[in-house]
Amino acid sequence: MNIKKTAVKSAIVAAALTAAVSAKNYSGAELYTNETWKYGKFEARMQMAAGSGTVSSMFLYHNDSYLGGNEPWVEVDIEILGKNPSSFQSNIITGFGPGNGQPDRKVTSEDHHAINPASNQSFHTYGMEWTPDYVAWILDGKVVRKTVRGQGDKNQVNDLGLKPQGLRFNLWSHEDAGWVGAWNDNILPVYQFINWVKVYEYKPGEGDNGTDFKLLWTDNFDTFDNNRWSKGDWTFDGNRVDISPSNIFTKDGMAIIALTKKGQEGFNGQVPKDNEQAPASSSSIASSSSSAPASSSSAVASSSSEQIIPPSSSSETNAIRAVRTTPTISKDNRGLVNAKGAKVSPNGHKRYRVNFEY
Repeated sequence: MNIKKTAVKSAIVAAALTAAVSAKNYSGAELYTNETWKYGKFEARMQMAAGSGTVSSMFLYHNDSYLGGNEPWVEVDIEILGKNPSSFQSNIITGFGPGNGQPDRKVTSEDHHAINPASNQSFHTYGMEWTPDYVAWILDGKVVRKTVRGQGDKNQVNDLGLKPQGLRFNLWSHEDAGWVGAWNDNILPVYQFINWVKVYEYKPGEGDNGTDFKLLWTDNFDTFDNNRWSKGDWTFDGNRVDISPSNIFTKDGMAIIALTKKGQEGFNGQVPKDNEQAPASSSSIASSSSSAPASSSSAVASSSSEQIIPPSSSSETNAIRAVRTTPTISKDNRGLVNAKGAKVSPNGHKRYRVNFEY
């Protein structure tokens, strides 16, 4: 991987990216864990955003997937495509992205699953179980899809085991109407509400209640824990929004992810009521008889509630008709690019370590 850049070229790229970012008229958001895990169970109680043209998601992602070449791509998705909030798309992405002279070799396996009531009208509990033997997607306690190791000819479950993944949530808008629906900004603002998140480590035969998963921590978002979570700050081609940390908040025991017009970042509305009582928040479970693995979080919540004030702005998911692809970037227009190979804001590259050329 060639990472050399001249000062002149860097200045030109930075100027071009700044112009591209400032040209975007909308702001979305991405929330992601500071820690990653090798296998586990991940749950979130959410009311998703919806509206034609939007993507509201929960997903697992290997932070270095973007490198391409010989770096494995590892990702598992739950995505609400705004044109149809009565279903969600599940997906596994493995293989390798382009880089070091190699073409895009990613493999995907999408499916769709009904949600009733619609995802934007009611809270549901979404879950993903990831083990060496299978990946399962769970909706309100019911397994709706299970992909088993060795099943079919894609070998994706085995390939997921190559790298650890972090947990992410994002809300944005893709420009491909064929995938997400036609865009109409009269729907804005829209919001994704997260009542709580639970992360479990994979402990075969030693999990809670006879399972293979042991609870590591629960976050019910009474405050925003900077030790546990970070907020994205980037953009990419194909996305009509800038991902802005100014569009993530905590209020009334809820994490809120917003999609707004530029300059209108913030949340001043009413937090919807979830009939299910939120579980007690915790840092890594201190009473657990087994310690967390080296890759898991042991941070204790330390931050106070954030003010819901709209400041300034600035996703990271590029998909074409349900298949995430890396756009072709000409030799003269490489510069700073994100995990999917698209240009990003220089202010956001540190989160994905995207300062590279290929």
